[in-house]
Amino acid sequence: MKEALPYPPGVIVQITKLSACTSPVAEPSSWEDWIPGSRNNLASLPVNYELRGILMEEVLVGGFLVVFRTHRNGTEVDGLFESTTIVGISRESLVETFNSVYQVRVHGQERKEKGGQNYYG
Repeated sequence: MKEALPYPPGVIVQITKLSACTSPVAEPSSWEDWIPGSRNNLASLPVNYELRGILMEEVLVGGFLVVFRTHRNGTEVDGLFESTTIVGISRESLVETFNSVYQVRVHGQERKEKGGQNYYG
């Protein structure tokens, strides 16, 4: 397990909710019951929820996934996305929170390594 993802704040990321974690605090919602943008949802995001936007903070165990969202499920919708607390990060850029497992990728770019340094392009 890693302690952080190598993505700096300001990079554009794409995040997909792959599943609920093993013992979620809140179970995932169904697409029929989820109200986008509402603070009254009692469940967590539905599985396969996708967003794209600007990463606002480093992705660290003990922190949160915080993204200024520009797109939600392929539709242009501005907003702020903040996950529950991050409890684990894997080499495959999988981020586990109190509720969910997310795949986090730099949008439209691949992470490359040159001379031991990560860069995007």
